[in-house]
Amino acid sequence: RLGKALAQLGVASRRASEDLIFAGRVAVNGVVVTAPQHHVVLADDVVAVDGKVIQGGVEETREHLYFLLNKPKGYICANAKSPNKPPGKGERGGGASGKLVMDLFDEWKAAWRKKHPKRLPPRLFTVGRLDVNTTGMLLVTTDGQWCQRVAHPKSEVVKSYVLTASARPTKAQIRAMAAGAEVDGAFVKPVNVRSMDNDRDGGPPNRVLVEVVDGRNREVRQLASSAGVDCKKLKRVRVGGLRM
Repeated sequence: RLGKALAQLGVASRRASEDLIFAGRVAVNGVVVTAPQHHVVLADDVVAVDGKVIQGGVEETREHLYFLLNKPKGYICANAKSPNKPPGKGERGGGASGKLVMDLFDEWKAAWRKKHPKRLPPRLFTVGRLDVNTTGMLLVTTDGQWCQRVAHPKSEVVKSYVLTASARPTKAQIRAMAAGAEVDGAFVKPVNVRSMDNDRDGGPPNRVLVEVVDGRNREVRQLASSAGVDCKKLKRVRVGGLRM
């Protein structure tokens, strides 16, 4: 199906891909197709959107892109700004004023367009999300299946965070964080929580290592809050076997 194929190729979401087809902006082998259910064979057919080739052979469908980004503070993990969306707890400003993580790839996209003038750049998306104030490791890819395997809690991929508190957490607070808390209506328990006071890495004091597999929205911050720990900074330093 053409609509599903466009979504798999990273052109747009399934619904947005169908809208492109209905609008007559998609051609298969040079012929405009307006039916999302039109059958295509990605290894053989040439698919174009607005005259730019999206798929021209098996080698293009098999080569995905993978980026490891050190996300700065102040960037939101979204593909488009949402002017009517209110800011989340602890965030400054709404979606309209936040900078997009994808903006950091503008230079790369410009170079890609220069190298492939007749093709649209691949659609990138983040593997999970970090809130606007959290920094550190963020994976970005074109590979939807790999993204699901890494991000889904059932895969039990460990994500490690370094939390810097405004004051040194007590042993009781560390134990409380390790015991878990309710996040988004479900009880979650970290894989590991420990003080980093004895780590000889030259880092600042008052740090706590928190490791989770659930990946719920603002999970680490809520675990800290429930234990009475004031989170000053939060940085993700590991996803599975990838470290920063």
